[in-house]
Amino acid sequence: MEAIAKFAADRMLARLARWLRLLGADTSFDNRIDGAAMLKVARAEGRILLTRDKRLRNAPDVVFLDSNDLRGQLQQIIGRYPFDVGQHALSRCSRCNGLLVTIDRDVVRLRVAPFVYAANEKFPECPKCARLYWSGTHRERIIDEIRKISASVDRSRL
Repeated sequence: MEAIAKFAADRMLARLARWLRLLGADTSFDNRIDGAAMLKVARAEGRILLTRDKRLRNAPDVVFLDSNDLRGQLQQIIGRYPFDVGQHALSRCSRCNGLLVTIDRDVVRLRVAPFVYAANEKFPECPKCARLYWSGTHRERIIDEIRKISASVDRSRL
């Protein structure tokens, strides 16, 4: 598995942070701190800061995102820091960034609806926040969007 760049998203980029996590990128996010404070955290953790804050655009370890559009932001990041989203997608918790682990199916029997339990063999869980994941129509929509984003990256600019 190739190394993926580690990111920190400033408080203007909550949706982007969630989608980067869905793509499998290690992305920290804290909406309680401003861009300058997040830059300090990012540097301490060896992360690349993603921001729309024009005051931070010239720092060497900052990626200023030109687009306000989520898809445009993801294209810019994947274009600059390419990784196999198919290999890494849905490996992290979209809420807290934890790496998901598949837990025994019988353990979740009482935590999910009976039809969810019956329809799924695998249940990834976040060991940090205990959020449970399973396949469903939302997962298929996420995977479809990931494919579209990945296919739309302009590889000629790499």
